[in-house]
Amino acid sequence: MLRRSRALLPLFMAALALSGAARAQSNRLIPLDDPAYRYIERLQRRGRLLELHPTALPYRYGEVAAALRSVDRGALSPVEAAWVAQLDARFRERPLSPDEAVLGVQLGGGGSAANTRRLDGLRPLGKEAHAFENVFAQVFVEKGPFVAQLGARHDLYYHRDPDGLDAVRRLAARSEESYAGAHTPFASVYLGRFANHWGLPGGPGVVLSDNPRSYDQLNLRLGGPRLSLRSLLGELDSITADGRYTGIAGDDSVRASERRFFAAHRFDWRPTPNLVLSLMESAIYSGGNSGVSLKYLNPANPFFFVVDNRPKNDENNGAVAGLIWLHAGRLTLHGQLMFDDFDVLNGQEPASFAMTGSLVYAARPDVDLGGGLDVVAARTYNTIQPEGRFLYLLRGLATQFSDYVHAHAFADLYLVPGLTLTPRLDVLAQGERDIRQPFPAKDSDVPTILTGAVERTVRTSARLFFQRDPRWWIRLDLGVNVTKNKGAVEGADETRFVGLAAFGVRLTFDRNFKLRF
Repeated sequence: MLRRSRALLPLFMAALALSGAARAQSNRLIPLDDPAYRYIERLQRRGRLLELHPTALPYRYGEVAAALRSVDRGALSPVEAAWVAQLDARFRERPLSPDEAVLGVQLGGGGSAANTRRLDGLRPLGKEAHAFENVFAQVFVEKGPFVAQLGARHDLYYHRDPDGLDAVRRLAARSEESYAGAHTPFASVYLGRFANHWGLPGGPGVVLSDNPRSYDQLNLRLGGPRLSLRSLLGELDSITADGRYTGIAGDDSVRASERRFFAAHRFDWRPTPNLVLSLMESAIYSGGNSGVSLKYLNPANPFFFVVDNRPKNDENNGAVAGLIWLHAGRLTLHGQLMFDDFDVLNGQEPASFAMTGSLVYAARPDVDLGGGLDVVAARTYNTIQPEGRFLYLLRGLATQFSDYVHAHAFADLYLVPGLTLTPRLDVLAQGERDIRQPFPAKDSDVPTILTGAVERTVRTSARLFFQRDPRWWIRLDLGVNVTKNKGAVEGADETRFVGLAAFGVRLTFDRNFKLRF
C-alpha cells in the first residue's frame, strides 16, 4: 500500500506543473475535506467572511468568491492577507458572457498513513502500520444558475474502515460529489450524492456531520441572509428484517428488508452577521414499503410533534436540537444541544441527549487559543427498533460514538507562511455503550452516561498543517496517549505513541464554451 501511494505522487506532481490554479465555478459545491475551510474559519474568527454561514456546509465556489470580493484588503494583518491570498488563488472567478458555459475536470488524490487501523488519534485501534491511498475525478458543466457534476472516488480506507461497512466494491471506488442543481439568491435545490455538515468545519455536529459516507439526497434551501430554511431528504442503507445491517437489502438469505430514509430541517435566524440562532430537527423513518415521503420532505411539518399522528405508515426515530454561533470581538462561541426520544419507554428511560460547544480566542493575528466540550449520553442515536439508529453503513450520521465525555484545549500557531502548528490536549472518558448495540431493555440498569468500566484517555499531541500552494497540502498528527481501562477492561492500562500523516493534491482544468438553450 505504501508503494502505491508513493507511485501516485510523481504523477500528481507532473500534473501540478502543467495545471493552473482552480477557478471558481459558482454553483459547484466545495467538498468538506477541502483545506479552504481552514482558512475561512480562521478569518471568521477575526470577523472576516461573515457573509458565509459559519455552520451550514458545504459552501458553493461562487459564494466564497463573492465573500472574498467584500474583504477590505488594506485592513488585513500579514497573516490574514496570506490566508486571503490562498483563497483568492483557489476561487478566482472568470468572466462569462450570457451565452457561455464552463466545462471542466478536477483531478486529485493523496494518501494517509497511521500506526492504527482507525484514522483517529484519540481512539486508536490496533498497533500495526497502515497506509491508504485515494484518487478522485470530477467532470462538471455550469451555466447561469445550473450546475451538473459527475464524480467518482477510489479510497482504500472505504474498503478497510474498521467502524463502518465496506462502502466500495469494484476498484474500491464509489460515486461521490455527483449531483445536479440550481441556485438563486433566495432558493436552491440539489439532487445527488455529497456530504453535509451542520457545525464548524472539521468539528462535531449533533444532528448532521461529515462523519458518515456521503449519501443520495434531495437538498433544499429557501430564504436569505437573515432568515433561511434548509431541508434534506436522504436515502440510507436498508436493514434486514431480523435487524442486521449488511449494506445489501435482503442479504444472508433474508428476503424481507426495511428501507430507511433520513430527513432533516433547519431554521436559521441571523439578526446580525455576528450571531446565528438555529432550530434543527431530524428523523429516520423506515418500513418495508417506505419511499420518498412528502410528509418528511415538507420543511413546515414539525417532526417532533406530529410524525406519530395518523396516518402513520412508518416507524420513526426523531430528534430536535438548537444551535448558537456568536462572534464578539476576539471571541467566537459555538454550541449545539440535541434531545433524542424523551419518553420512549413510558417515562422509565434516562435522558438521551448530545451536546457540543467550543470557545476560541484570537489572541494575536498569528495565535488562536481555544477549547471545547462534547457530551453524548449512552442511549443517544439509538432506539428500540434497530432500523431507527442514526447510522449509514454503520457510520454515525452525527457522531460515530456515544456514551462519552470529551474535553480539549488547543493553540493554533500560524508560523512561517503556509505552516500551522497546533499543540493540543484531549481528555476522553468513554463508556461501554455503542450506537450499534441493541437498545437496553426496559428493566436494564443502564446509567444516563459513562456506563460500565469507563475507558479514560489523556492525549497530548502536536498537529502540523502545511500548504504553500492551493493545489496541495500535508498534515501530521503526532501524540502520546495515556489510557486507563483500555478496551473497557478494569486495570488494563496503556501508554503509546499514535501518529497519523496525510497529503493531498487537487488540480482543475476548465474552459469556456458557447452554449445556448
